Amino acid sequence: MKHVFISVLSLFLFYNVASAQKVDTTAAPEESTFYDGPANTLFAPGFILKTRSKNYYQIGGKLKQQNRMANPPVKVYKVKRKYFLIVQGLGEPLPANKLQDVIESKIDGDFRGWDGTTTFKLLNGDTWVQDEIKTLFNNSIFRPTVIIYRDSDGTFKMKVDGVDETVQVKKN
Repeated sequence: MKHVFISVLSLFLFYNVASAQKVDTTAAPEESTFYDGPANTLFAPGFILKTRSKNYYQIGGKLKQQNRMANPPVKVYKVKRKYFLIVQGLGEPLPANKLQDVIESKIDGDFRGWDGTTTFKLLNGDTWVQDEIKTLFNNSIFRPTVIIYRDSDGTFKMKVDGVDETVQVKKN
């Protein structure tokens, strides 16, 4: 039994050490900027971080970390095809995807969710239509900020400020 435990522990340690990405912080970062956000932000998988230089990153991985300072400095490193964000005050680099073709605007009027065929009119003049069968009912939010971005599979996703879920959309 002792040998089985040691073998399992060794395999676990080898897997975690071998799969951990190393970020060479002595190399020049791809971007040195700031996250303009409040203290106590929870950086969790799916969170979209906008840097002061107007780049957008969606946090990946499984780790949740909370910052303690407002507007922390951020260094962005690219390792092969993956991005890692080092946010001052956090213990670990955050794996992230850099978002492409990002549109940031506000919904023109009240947002109450989506029902499978919802049309979203934005203040920038764009109109987007829900492009997946999915329902979400939400308390009314007046003119929430939305971020629309191209996902890795080529579809567009919309993230509404204050809503945890995203919805697939297409331009109308």
